[in-house]
Amino acid sequence: MGERKRFMAHDSYQASAEDRSRFFWWLAEWFLEPPGPQRLAALPRGPQGSGATSDADRAWQVLADAAAGTLDGDALAVEYTRLFSGIQEGLGPPPPFESLWREDRLIGETTVAVIDAYARAGFADIDPAAGPQDHIAVELKFLALLALREAQAWQAGDTALARERIGQQREFIARHLAAWAPRWAQSVAQHSREPLFAALAGLVAPALDDTRAELDQTVESFNAAL
Repeated sequence: MGERKRFMAHDSYQASAEDRSRFFWWLAEWFLEPPGPQRLAALPRGPQGSGATSDADRAWQVLADAAAGTLDGDALAVEYTRLFSGIQEGLGPPPPFESLWREDRLIGETTVAVIDAYARAGFADIDPAAGPQDHIAVELKFLALLALREAQAWQAGDTALARERIGQQREFIARHLAAWAPRWAQSVAQHSREPLFAALAGLVAPALDDTRAELDQTVESFNAAL
């Protein structure tokens, strides 16, 4: 590959990583605290394109349809607490901590493994306010940070570091998020009395599937171009 084409490819990889980073950080915020007026006002509304064929496209359309309905901030705050805080057993799904969903206990071996993954990637606690760092929002933010570091590596022309960051994203999804987040999201969607939260939860599994496919394709494309 000529140098010009190589730089063009790097620009494409960088843009994809930046988009991925913004999306996962945005999604994480919805699961971290009740939405305020500004976040609600920024939701996509209306048709998201005709003939949606992928799970991700359909999930975005469901979100847009939910956002087009009545959004009562107070009602959403109450529902957020019921869905994500675990204030009473049986009132909603178990709180969104990986250890609870995989080990049926808070702060277990998976919590330690998650913190170790953060440390190996160069991060301490991602969001201390979330509590145990295997919270769904924290794990999604970690994925966002890895994607951001990948984008910065592509921008700097450091392909070795970019590939390392891709490897970290693939490993974290496979070992952690894919092992519990889709089940948790499905439970949220089933329990939710507010279409908005059901729609947001519906983005989780398609986003992880699409990310894995995108990262695999990036590696394959880059290897083929060498």
